[in-house]
Amino acid sequence: TYLITLPHIHIEGLIYGKPFVELSGCTYISSSSGFVSKIDYSGKGWVSGKKNSFTATMYRAGKEKDILYSVDGQWPESFTIREGGGKHGTVIDTFNARTQPITPLIVPPLEQQDPWEANKAWDKVITAITKGDMDTTNTEKSKLEVAQRELRRKEQSEGREWQRRFFARGDKAEGWWEDLAKNCAGERIEQEKTGGIWRFDKEKASSARRPFHEGLTPF
Repeated sequence: TYLITLPHIHIEGLIYGKPFVELSGCTYISSSSGFVSKIDYSGKGWVSGKKNSFTATMYRAGKEKDILYSVDGQWPESFTIREGGGKHGTVIDTFNARTQPITPLIVPPLEQQDPWEANKAWDKVITAITKGDMDTTNTEKSKLEVAQRELRRKEQSEGREWQRRFFARGDKAEGWWEDLAKNCAGERIEQEKTGGIWRFDKEKASSARRPFHEGLTPF
């Protein structure tokens, strides 16, 4: 069993019309096998550094200073894997993401997608970003966000809640999560921000059919 935490994500390069994804912060992969991986993300600074950079270490739980393996490089480019920590560790492998075959994401054609599916809902924003049209990007993004805020206000005034098609709310973390989270500094569940603890619901998902919210669109 693994607990994988997520990095902060933001978009750089907007003012130049060449946006790209950048990750920052620190994440963990905590395993029930007793091993932990810590990954630190960084980007290009004003003076030095490269975009999409990261360093990672692997160690036994509770022994962070006794590094078994370390990795450094750029996650969409290439990185080096070493036995031991730091640049002086023994190189045991390298990986070049650019030379690896890409597994295609298989989704229905846009015209067959439900209005609530991400590619369909954000289609105009995606198209504008691809063209480098930041004015249209901002306009279309705002339309969707404003519409969603208005929908939340309407639900609140009517005393009802949005019905999820693939997730169910819980009120308590499972025991394995609490055990593995001990190895991830600062990791905690913030139910007050997420409205509960959400889990993928196989039963709901198996019965979900398009259209997921008949007669209702994101706008």
